[in-house]
Amino acid sequence: MTHLCLLGGFDFASDAATVPLLGRKARAMIAYLALQSGRSQSREKLASLLWGCNSESQARTNLRQALSAVRKATHASGGGRFLTEGDTISLNLDDLDFDVARFEALAAGSAPEQLEQALAVYRGDLLDGFDLKEEPFEDWLRFERERLRAISIAVLEKLVAHHSATSDLASCVRAATRLLAFEPLREDIHRALMRAYAAQGRVNLALKQYERCRAALQRQLDLRPEPETRKLYDDLRARRITPDSAFPAPGVSPPQQTRSQADRRPDFSGQPISPPTHYVKSAGINIAYQVTGDGPIDLIYVPGWVSNLDLSWSSQRLANVLQRLGSFCRLIRMDKRGTGLSDRNVGLPTMEERMEDVRAVLDAVGSKRTVLFGSSEGGPMCMLFAATYPERTAALVLNGAYASGRWSKDYPWARTSEQVEQDLTVVEREWGEPADMSNAAPSLMNDSFEREWFAAYLRNSASPADAIALWRWGTEIDVRDILPAIHVPTLIAQTTGDRWVKREEGRYLATHIEGARYIELAGRDHVIWGENSDRLVDEIQAFVTGALPAVPGKRLLVSVLSVEIEGSSSIAGTDLIERHAEEIRSDLLGAEGRRIRRTASGFVAVFQGPTRSIQCAIAIRQRLKQSGLDVRSAVHTGECEERGDDFTGMAIELSSRLLDHARPGEIIASRTVRDLVVGSGLMFEERGDTELAGLPGSLQLFSVGGLA
Repeated sequence: MTHLCLLGGFDFASDAATVPLLGRKARAMIAYLALQSGRSQSREKLASLLWGCNSESQARTNLRQALSAVRKATHASGGGRFLTEGDTISLNLDDLDFDVARFEALAAGSAPEQLEQALAVYRGDLLDGFDLKEEPFEDWLRFERERLRAISIAVLEKLVAHHSATSDLASCVRAATRLLAFEPLREDIHRALMRAYAAQGRVNLALKQYERCRAALQRQLDLRPEPETRKLYDDLRARRITPDSAFPAPGVSPPQQTRSQADRRPDFSGQPISPPTHYVKSAGINIAYQVTGDGPIDLIYVPGWVSNLDLSWSSQRLANVLQRLGSFCRLIRMDKRGTGLSDRNVGLPTMEERMEDVRAVLDAVGSKRTVLFGSSEGGPMCMLFAATYPERTAALVLNGAYASGRWSKDYPWARTSEQVEQDLTVVEREWGEPADMSNAAPSLMNDSFEREWFAAYLRNSASPADAIALWRWGTEIDVRDILPAIHVPTLIAQTTGDRWVKREEGRYLATHIEGARYIELAGRDHVIWGENSDRLVDEIQAFVTGALPAVPGKRLLVSVLSVEIEGSSSIAGTDLIERHAEEIRSDLLGAEGRRIRRTASGFVAVFQGPTRSIQCAIAIRQRLKQSGLDVRSAVHTGECEERGDDFTGMAIELSSRLLDHARPGEIIASRTVRDLVVGSGLMFEERGDTELAGLPGSLQLFSVGGLA
């Protein structure tokens, strides 16, 4: 099968043969003809589209060479073929998998499964990153990109509505989040996302989403959220409920305890209260998870041996670690199958099953790329996940982790089989008593509260028999062969005096995982809440915020409107923008514009389309004319770089420089704008050509006359 993929880039490949490499013009021609499938194109049109700057004879020569290269490529791939009839050319897409056609067909469906598949096909903008520097082709490409993006937005709107109606909360969160990345000012989608978070029990995230909505409206439009959005926020604040403690109230003892036992047991009820616990099915098994924090980075913590989500919060030391992690990330935690609040008595797991459990939790919370933090026995499973699902692994953090659980000649640091059995004998004999911390955390050996708490934590994490079986299972793990397959940013933290996992084991991981960063922490504690907990969290924070790539610049097509207000001498020196802020904000909002810069008498705004930008300029001109003010405006459409809240690029510069050519009350537009608004009913009058310093050739200008 031959595949032609234009969404997110350009890829022309065959499952059965190697396809020759194609030049940029040849790739552009394939893309253009593929999207015009079924419609013949004249050679003259193709030549002017792709070689408009060349002479006619040279353009035709270049076209023949490109056609020859494309014919060779299609012949080698066995998919698609050129049809020529007289002076026309078309591309037949039979026997060719074309992603744009597949996307449009799926997007036209009504079933949610079809819509989800459509989004999976839409990997990015049409020919993303492709720049030909041929204006006719670029104009066509901009139009097609905008058309396909509009289809993807419509698909997301349908999915948000469907998932909201069917209470598929995780899917609703994913769709709404993706839609807001396209259209961050959609208050209806912000509200849908807030409701989905609240229904998941993640009220803090719902309230945080309101703050994101409010900040976006304030920053881009200088507006407050709508009354409906504000009311939803107030309702959520009023409904926020603090969950009950996971422990009995002070003074209440279990019936089987004697009074003396109750007296000598510390009271854990005054410790931090655990957040809500949620469940997700993984191959029929209920997996418990909790989510805290709302930082920009998703991090899932996979603990070693056994765990209990609720009781983790009853140790002030461990709670502090979890709260610090949640201060810079969205912290996701889970009890592995067979332990804690997840289903018990499910038999011994496989590494693959536990890995899929992690994936199920990440899907449930809508996490697409996640930092995996594995401690002790949780480390090997995180390594397997990183090697298996690198596209979903943002980074890998390992603490006190190992590659093999049993001694061997080429891994002599692990415990022998005899030592493992001795360890298990001690565990069974002392189960339920104040925990012996001499190996797990020697620094806490004299802390009676921590010893009592750790014993309660273990008792509530697994039965004695299950705990012993899981310990033995953990010592049989060996992931040495998969280490070379890990290609994600990796941090390995190892305590120098760790009595369970030797420093040589950490060094082994660092040697065999490509590009891994290795640090050693002084001390003896194996657990993450021990004597080095603050240093460990500091290292994790520095690593995940530094190792993850910054949000890349986003190239997109925008229409840029530059406006200058001119008043009479009686109001000279007045901040005219501030004086008429309400009117300007209203017109920007109506045209879905976003103001990015301003002066005392002017501003620059960006829009999703040129028609909207012109309509906004006309509205502002008419409104301010009533106050005796003249408005000069200029509009240009081009590709810009979006970085956070700012836009940069030649389109911004061109719009500002075109403003110099506008007379009072006039709206100047470039030829690009004129050509893109065909069918809008707007009238244009030629204003000649101009040459701008730093730009080759001349730029044709038009004066916008209003509606026909």
